[in-house]
Amino acid sequence: MQKLKGLWIPAEILLNKDLSDKEKIILSMILYLSEEKGSCFASNKYIANIVNVTPERVSKIISSLKDKEYLKVKLKYKTDSKEIEERQITPIVENINRYSEELQEGIDNNNYSYSKKQPYPIGENNKDIINNIKNKNNYNKESRNRNNKANFEQRDYSNFDFTKLYANANSFCI
Repeated sequence: MQKLKGLWIPAEILLNKDLSDKEKIILSMILYLSEEKGSCFASNKYIANIVNVTPERVSKIISSLKDKEYLKVKLKYKTDSKEIEERQITPIVENINRYSEELQEGIDNNNYSYSKKQPYPIGENNKDIINNIKNKNNYNKESRNRNNKANFEQRDYSNFDFTKLYANANSFCI
């Protein structure tokens, strides 16, 4: 089995409202693991460790994806036994892609008409944004330092009894 380096969730899966978040992740993982052979042979335990759910939950999600016709599952049993020797999970690509045109409409064009503060995509002007953040942070630090210094200089602590700050003021030793 190939080593998992990351996971790409295709837009057809990501935008599919019929699937839960875990179904989207597991379906994408099965697609990735079935790239070489056309099928995935990963165990529930293997998938569960990556997705951070129990193997039983993975089994239910795979069954759900099978019922929704996103996967075909073939079981190979040991001879004269009900014990499963191998499970082959095959993604039904044409069913996964059936939503693509409908869901991807307008995906490439960001509409910023709802945002008065951000009239352009962040990626186009990130130097300005970074400079604004730095300037704002520097201004806040400088004003805090000025205020703290001014407050300290204005206070007179010469007549203050610091022993009152301790819970056991009577046992305070100098």
